[in-house]
Amino acid sequence: MLLRRTLMLGVLWLAVALCATPTDVQSQRPMAPEKRSRIPEKEQSGQPPVQAPVPWVNVHVHLVAGRGPQQDYAGAVDAALREMDRFGIAMTIVLPPPQVDAQATHDAADFASAVQRHPGRFAYLGGGGVLNPLIHRYADPARVTDAVKREFAAAAERIIDGGAAGFGEMASLHISHASEHPYEFVPADHPLFRVLADVAARRDVPIDLHMDAVEGQMPTPSHLAGYANPPTLPDTMGALARLLAYNPKAKIVWAHGGSDPLGAMTAAAIGRLMDAHPNLFVSLRIPPASAPVHNKALTGAGLDPEWQEMFTRHADRFVIGTDAFMVSPSVRGRGPGISFAEKNVPAFHATVRLLSLLPPELARKIGRENAIQLYKLPAR
Repeated sequence: MLLRRTLMLGVLWLAVALCATPTDVQSQRPMAPEKRSRIPEKEQSGQPPVQAPVPWVNVHVHLVAGRGPQQDYAGAVDAALREMDRFGIAMTIVLPPPQVDAQATHDAADFASAVQRHPGRFAYLGGGGVLNPLIHRYADPARVTDAVKREFAAAAERIIDGGAAGFGEMASLHISHASEHPYEFVPADHPLFRVLADVAARRDVPIDLHMDAVEGQMPTPSHLAGYANPPTLPDTMGALARLLAYNPKAKIVWAHGGSDPLGAMTAAAIGRLMDAHPNLFVSLRIPPASAPVHNKALTGAGLDPEWQEMFTRHADRFVIGTDAFMVSPSVRGRGPGISFAEKNVPAFHATVRLLSLLPPELARKIGRENAIQLYKLPAR
């Protein structure tokens, strides 16, 4: 009887753990990095390592290196390399998150030397800590003078001159998912986004755009109401279409496809925009089938048929961008980056599964070849 009760309690505990929401996970104290490193690999992930069907490129990764003089970007890069080797990732593009003035900002200049220690394995984007704060500082278009535009364009040119493969992560609508995780909004066709599109077109580099999709205004979902978000979220889709039409030579990479927190980033909506605008690309953030998000490309039954049709129709316009946060072992304490990093391994497993479900030629394009062409990466 005692043994049966023990087994039943164990099964109940496992069911609760598997059904935990993102808010549940974020409220827990992260495991200390030195403790994480002592846990066997299989136990850390809950699953054995998975062999990717093609060496793939991850175009959207952030580094968590700590703050102040103790920043350790080399340690975060080494953490990224371990996961790359484990999951068959040939190359990773690192980019700063979309930051605002209220944060302690960082950008490509802070981590470039760390990623350049590993030629052929990393590239990087810039602007999330330099250009994005400027856009949101001048959220009111009436304040965007010609002098502001010139200052912004010059800063963007310097980022590419410094070695960045493009601009990112830039934010139109960025909803807050945790404390210390900012809410940001300007329309995607804001005057400074138009300046950035002109620079990107002239330099032939892409813009990585974080824009949570809203068709018309919508109330903020209740599970997001406790953070920095306003009661009502603004429309975003019309402004994205206007930005794409403004400069058709500017390549816009809409981030986080297949993992929609609000419900409007459907396969049909993406497909309509891609049909109308050849300069729209989408990076795919593939969560596990059980993740509490909308419009998933990967479901419990396998690859969603609408997404599969769109992948086939626009085979040259999708790349993989897991939005992983790679944490240096020297980082201590709590924070959104550490909480988000807990989702890395399940997302990597889901991404490998997605690639394994695609026809081989399509897996090569989405997993590797499109990214090499879009970001002008060395083939490996």
